[in-house]
Amino acid sequence: MRIMEPSDLPPIDLMALGDMLGGDADLVTMILGTFRAEVHSDVMALQSLAIQNDPEPIRALAHRLKGTCGNAQATPLANSAKHLQTAMAAGNLDQAQSLIATLEAERQEIERYLVQQGYGSEL
Repeated sequence: MRIMEPSDLPPIDLMALGDMLGGDADLVTMILGTFRAEVHSDVMALQSLAIQNDPEPIRALAHRLKGTCGNAQATPLANSAKHLQTAMAAGNLDQAQSLIATLEAERQEIERYLVQQGYGSEL
């Protein structure tokens, strides 16, 4: 038996999300639509905040994004948001751009995965 590596896991656990929502496929679709829009908006906002010289708004938004992703079972994205939150709490503004770029790449991976799973087109 092969042990699964983190890279083998999907970017969002649709089975766990469905279970959490009582198996209601319509509710899953609705939640995913809201999730996708919020994450897209938050990552765009983080990109704008990164040009300012204040880590606190980035930290606060990363904290919210971490919770949103965790609730939606998007663990890799939640973990990346946590890394950004931690870096900004420590005042490491020089890490913001690369960590936000990672968030955007992971957001795009979720989009591709959701399209492959039949959840509409990419944002």
